[in-house]
Amino acid sequence: MKSHRIQAVMLRHFYEARRNPDRITDMVYWPVLDIIVWGFFTIYLAGGVGVGNLAKFLLGAVILWGMFYSFQRDMAVGFLDELWARNLINLFSTPLSVSEYLAGLILVNLLKTGIGLGAAALIAWAFYSFDVFPWMPALVPFLANLILFALALGVVITGLIFRYTTRIQALAWSFAALLQPVSCVLYPLKSLPKGLQALAWLLPTTHAFEGMRQIMGGGGFSARHFWWAVGLNGVYFALAVAFFRLTFEAARNRALLVKVE
Repeated sequence: MKSHRIQAVMLRHFYEARRNPDRITDMVYWPVLDIIVWGFFTIYLAGGVGVGNLAKFLLGAVILWGMFYSFQRDMAVGFLDELWARNLINLFSTPLSVSEYLAGLILVNLLKTGIGLGAAALIAWAFYSFDVFPWMPALVPFLANLILFALALGVVITGLIFRYTTRIQALAWSFAALLQPVSCVLYPLKSLPKGLQALAWLLPTTHAFEGMRQIMGGGGFSARHFWWAVGLNGVYFALAVAFFRLTFEAARNRALLVKVE
């Protein structure tokens, strides 16, 4: 074995990591997020919570978060698939409009998300005796809010890929996780520091999971959290669509559709 050849291999990966955000994500992003999420969760446990409620809250949160994460990821990855296959110019050289493309992508991902949600709920029932279906009618409004917010994020990430190309493709499957610590998925809003509570209040995900815990804890449907989520989603979705149209038209006018890779 020759040390200079080993050094050459190491340099090759160093140079790639320096210009590839995906590598930085793998090294730093996930470990930091994990410790933040589980740190807040231990604070929640230290405050005392019933074992029965804890099991319900955790399994319910995992099912809802899986749906949110999958929909957001698949919206962005669906667009990335066209880039990886070099099919983008073929699509938009036809009369296909942006709204038609997005509508098709949304419907496909709704179907995939529904199948995934059903599968997760069935596994929770069969293996852990956790039946989420009795709560489902009350949870549907919050599920709809999660889907709408995931859609807005997917549209924004797609627009960013138009602007910065696939160098930032890691956002497709990592951006939702960035919101998880302040979305109060595994713990209530009161577990966060005061400064972060204000930020969490501006996320529809926080209101969805707070609403879920209130329903499963026997407190009934939270109209307050539902309408907050609806209002925030209206604002974020309108901004997301405007941003996407801006970046798409800029890319098309500058003939960047054939260069995005």
